[in-house]
Amino acid sequence: MEDFKLQIEEDIEIIQRNFGNVDARLEKPEFAFNYWVLSRIFSLDEEVISPNITEYNDKNIDCFVHYEDAKELYIIQNKYYSEATPVSRDNVSDFLKTPISALGRGDYSRSPELQRIFDRAKDDSDYKIWLHFFVTNNNHSDDIDALFDEFSYNNPEISAYIGAKYFDLNELRKLYFGERFTEKTKFTAIMPTRHRATSLDVRPDEYGLPWMIDLRYVMINVAELYSIYREAEKRNYELFEENIREYLGTQGINNGIIKTLKSPTDRENFFYYNNGVTIICEKCETLNPDAIPLAYKKYNYNYGFRLTNPQIVNGCQTINSIAEVLSHFDDDKMHKEFEKSYVLAKVFVFDENTKSDKAGLDKNIVRYTNSQNGISDKAFASKKSYFLNIQDEFLKRGYLLLVKPSDKNKFSLQYSDTAALGKLQDKSKYINAQLDINPVQLSDYMIPLEKLLKVLLAFREDGFIAFTRGSSVLKPNSPMYKEFSLNIETWCTIDNMLNLYLLHYKAEIEKKNSDKRFPIPYYVLGFIGATYHNATYDELKPRLDELFGKKDVFLAVYNFYKMLTRPYATDYTKTKSTDYNVMIKQEIDLAMFDKCFEMALDMYPNAQVIKDFIKS
Repeated sequence: MEDFKLQIEEDIEIIQRNFGNVDARLEKPEFAFNYWVLSRIFSLDEEVISPNITEYNDKNIDCFVHYEDAKELYIIQNKYYSEATPVSRDNVSDFLKTPISALGRGDYSRSPELQRIFDRAKDDSDYKIWLHFFVTNNNHSDDIDALFDEFSYNNPEISAYIGAKYFDLNELRKLYFGERFTEKTKFTAIMPTRHRATSLDVRPDEYGLPWMIDLRYVMINVAELYSIYREAEKRNYELFEENIREYLGTQGINNGIIKTLKSPTDRENFFYYNNGVTIICEKCETLNPDAIPLAYKKYNYNYGFRLTNPQIVNGCQTINSIAEVLSHFDDDKMHKEFEKSYVLAKVFVFDENTKSDKAGLDKNIVRYTNSQNGISDKAFASKKSYFLNIQDEFLKRGYLLLVKPSDKNKFSLQYSDTAALGKLQDKSKYINAQLDINPVQLSDYMIPLEKLLKVLLAFREDGFIAFTRGSSVLKPNSPMYKEFSLNIETWCTIDNMLNLYLLHYKAEIEKKNSDKRFPIPYYVLGFIGATYHNATYDELKPRLDELFGKKDVFLAVYNFYKMLTRPYATDYTKTKSTDYNVMIKQEIDLAMFDKCFEMALDMYPNAQVIKDFIKS
């Protein structure tokens, strides 16, 4: 998809605007592309990217990424090419040979840090060293594919695995909107319990249950569950990464949990009141008395389990509420005060074989263990990396896309600090000035995903569709979700997704401050969108860039269509003998719209801007 180069160019402009004063080399788009790859594909913070770039006298290495916990080192070559520039076979061939050769000699002076990482990694058979070649076009020959397909590095002096991959523009687009590379922290947790009798172990091979998976039902003390939570936070491990419900704050069900735990007389009944937690892990080792660490024996634990990479898939509310109460106690007092408070933990073991033999079962466990908790399908749909990556791009532009149910609570805590909110506002200054808007409160910077999709639907189709079918934009099995929501990037860049939403936001604010009826936000979007119907990506981007990139053009167009909603509504309700509330849920009457449009244009002081806008 050659059009994706336009998205890269858009992102590079933002990188240059935000960091050009820090690194003068960013003035050149081909250098800025290194920042783009490291921030957009490898999820590095732009503020600390510079040391990872080795470009110039670099031995075919433009930059590198090291994920220490995962034992992965990425050595990267980037080519910021137009579609007309073919990738040289010799360039690729050199890249597959020179970096490892130079680093293998131990004298790579361009980056002593990379040399140190390589020296440590090359002797470790668990390490993977990847040679990644990124290019911004699809113009390469089959023999280049063959070079990567046939690549095999065998050197008895290097124990690490060395692999190579080629990413053209099509592959870059998949990474950008799909599973980006990121550091994956490994985490081991001990789940102790008093006696063997306080757990039920279902071991398929031992019990003659070959259709079952390995699982445990464990009666665990709330203090130990909190300790796992606390250690995961300390290690920056995403304990709830696969969880749908997540933490929604101290509201609703949480108040009951907190009230029970705070009661010295009622907390011993916690086990009976609570539904427990569900955990998925990669490995679960049984710890008999002789294997229990001494720190746990202090609290009379004689049995338990060691979990590798556990994930809480149901019970996030429970654990966060436990943390809310227990965080106010030191360890010894916590264990004493809550010695009678237990919770049931279901532990499902999904090693590589189980994931293969029971493909999809882990995802269904997430879905069905949450289905009784009032979790809508929309929450499952919005967990896709597609939307999480768009969220990341919105953040780079100074806005907070609420994708997961817990995002509002998370961002409220994260940006409650004046300095943190100030940084967010700084990022959004450019776009706010272009659209002449002035968001003030943190809530003004929060954009619910469902609302964003409805706004885009009103623009791409019309307001009637957004009103009547908008509730399906996040229903996973609906045609609207599959055909529209998961394809918004095929016709709209990230900047313009945000621009269109903020146009709607501007109309909403003005409606709120007027008579609460005008302008009609969906109509403003639908009226403007009507001039773009069926426009392709490369047709639409320059036209929207023209609209949102020039403040005088934007305000002239916006004010005209805003004004047009009133005479259209007056004419419609009078002609159809209906009222405002019925009208806004009906399809736009195109004949009536054309009539009102011509009349309004005759009276509009900036009529020529509107005529030019339509012709463009």
